[in-house]
Amino acid sequence: MASKWDDRNKEIYAYIDGEIVERSKACLPLWDSGFLHGKQIWSSPRLVNGKVFRLEDHLEKIQHGIKAMNCKVVPSNDEFIDAIRQALIANNMQGASDVHIRIIFTPGTQVTASMNQKAIVNWDGTPSKPRIIVMPEWRGGVYSKSEKAILSQYYRRPSPEYADQRIHSNNQIHSSLACDEATQAGVAACFLLDSNGHLAETHASHMAIVKDNIFYTPKVRCCPPGVTRKVLLELCQEHSIEAHEDDIAVDRLYDADEVMIMGTMSGPIGITHVDNKVIGDGQIGPVTENLQKLYRTATFDDKHLYDILAY
Repeated sequence: MASKWDDRNKEIYAYIDGEIVERSKACLPLWDSGFLHGKQIWSSPRLVNGKVFRLEDHLEKIQHGIKAMNCKVVPSNDEFIDAIRQALIANNMQGASDVHIRIIFTPGTQVTASMNQKAIVNWDGTPSKPRIIVMPEWRGGVYSKSEKAILSQYYRRPSPEYADQRIHSNNQIHSSLACDEATQAGVAACFLLDSNGHLAETHASHMAIVKDNIFYTPKVRCCPPGVTRKVLLELCQEHSIEAHEDDIAVDRLYDADEVMIMGTMSGPIGITHVDNKVIGDGQIGPVTENLQKLYRTATFDDKHLYDILAY
């Protein structure tokens, strides 16, 4: 992977509960419901020339999770936007690119360590104030231009029969374990299957295969919908690239002409080997290369950018 630590992040400021706080002093109450029970919703857009790429999509993802968790008090999009704006200004990120913005919501502080929603109240019984956290970071491309991957031998994405897997929560144990598996194998990504044996996503991003110049990406059932994935499907439609959401079996992964993963900061990244098997001719394929160029152009297109510092 291409990512390295950026020393500028040692002095970064975060937004927590309406205040700007130095990274080294940022903290949460022990009785925060997100800390205690994983009731934490998040999404992470990128900053391009001081504007947020596809902010509306990220806020939609956050709002879906908040409502799916039956939270009693729901912040407005304007409240999230104001928090993001304050965090960016505090870090002098006006006009900046290569910034990853992690936006986090928790229902608030509890009076006791119970998972019951009734515990998320103040001592006088009134509802706790929801907690909004914004953590911007300087971050370049996470991946190299092309990478290798494995198929997980141990882990699968949970089924939607157990819970709505489109909730972008902080319950990431499956993904974290798969990430460790990829790290131990010395590759950038670990593909995860769903409970039916179809491809779901990688440990950290969505994925797609290309066969006979047709783009196929897994149906979204067992993971949150990805913003980069959505953009790539739109680009395929706009530029006459045939594309389908599909149930993709493992043999189709190995037999693909091209395989790609798609990250917030990197866009589509070609995967040249899976489980040491060569994909296609072992090079970045023409569809992947085309989508890389189209995605790069899209990230600078004002129709995708929210000028958060202009308001």
